[in-house]
Amino acid sequence: MHMDDTTPQDLLATAAGTWPEAVALRSTAGEWTFAELDYAASEIAGRVPAGERVAFRAEMTPGTVAALWGIPRGGGIAVPIDPALGVGEAADMAARLGATLGWPAQEEAIRADRQPVPNAPAYVVATSGSSGSPRGVVLTFGNVVAAAFASQLHLGSRREDVWLLAMPLHHVAGLAMLWRAAHDGGAVIIQDGFAADTFAAALAQDVCWTSVVPTMLRRLLAMPFDAPRLRGMLVGGAHVPDALLNDAAGRGIPALPTYGMTETTSQACTVLPGQELASRGTVGFPLPGVRITVDAPPGDVGTISIEGSTVSPGYIDEDARRGPLQTNDLGFFDGSGRLVVVGRRDEVIVSGGENVHPKLVERALCAVTGVTDAVVFGLQDDEWGQQVVAVISGKNIDGDEVLAAVDGIPRHAVPKRVTVVGPLPLLPNGKVDREKAKGLL
Repeated sequence: MHMDDTTPQDLLATAAGTWPEAVALRSTAGEWTFAELDYAASEIAGRVPAGERVAFRAEMTPGTVAALWGIPRGGGIAVPIDPALGVGEAADMAARLGATLGWPAQEEAIRADRQPVPNAPAYVVATSGSSGSPRGVVLTFGNVVAAAFASQLHLGSRREDVWLLAMPLHHVAGLAMLWRAAHDGGAVIIQDGFAADTFAAALAQDVCWTSVVPTMLRRLLAMPFDAPRLRGMLVGGAHVPDALLNDAAGRGIPALPTYGMTETTSQACTVLPGQELASRGTVGFPLPGVRITVDAPPGDVGTISIEGSTVSPGYIDEDARRGPLQTNDLGFFDGSGRLVVVGRRDEVIVSGGENVHPKLVERALCAVTGVTDAVVFGLQDDEWGQQVVAVISGKNIDGDEVLAAVDGIPRHAVPKRVTVVGPLPLLPNGKVDREKAKGLL
């Protein structure tokens, strides 16, 4: 099935009409065909107040998957929220996203069939909150279809490919796997959170694609497993150390660094399958239909801007965006046209009058033997303006020895001191919790 990004689609309904008996979803509770999942989504659609934002705990269950398809189908806007939140916290989050928590059950369906249009809001998805408070991002039917189609063109995913999903369904990385699989007519194996052993067991079967964060990949590589059908493991959400990618390659795991965000409906750039080695240090080429620019001369670091039909029209209760999405990220294109992301504008450290990009320093620290992860900060300093410091984790490492061995960055970027800890603190989505890590200094 091929769709252009200007044609609005209810991806599940289209898949159910094309491959009704094909398996759409697997979980520990059983299997659901596209026809069965489509029926469940329609039942939910009949209880949705049209035009309203409907918030719900996005538990890793078939019921959540049905709601994610059914609420937009019924004319509502699906607002998945973190299932780990308590009752009061969930209500507060729903209110922050302008949504009602839950929806009223009704004996008779009230839904009138409607055809989605490209600019109609389908979802409000909160950003990860890794740098500041989460924001509610509006994603339209057109965004979802364009993102699924672009991913299929870029990765080469096919009919009946199987996706393994353990990423949270209240974040766009998890949602995107549902959209891609429905677009292609493939199945999704949904797991209730990430456990390395059960994840590895699924990879050993018929999984073709999955998405992880670096921490998940590191835990996977700590145990033996085979993945005979795996064609791509998208790795994003944080900097991916080259050493980790080399370990994956040595195990025959096609780890593909990827760059994207909620505002781009997940992927914007991804390393192409088969180009893992040639793409080291980059996040690959932009997806088809995604235009990325950097406001700096070729080879220089600048602010990354993104435009295309996968880009959200904006945030809840704000005016629609005009022009490209100007991110808070900094990067440059290498000589082959691959994007290199070096960090965020609000994380740039000015030390002794020189700009220091933390992600480049973190990459250099992670290249030192024994260092598994690193996070770099700038602390106020009377002499330097800001002093470069780092929190690192690893086995059998000494901070002074790490500093003596670090290479590939200018002298002014070398941390003045490091703190060695166990595993770095993480957010629920697997990204490093920078605020907690800073508290370890």
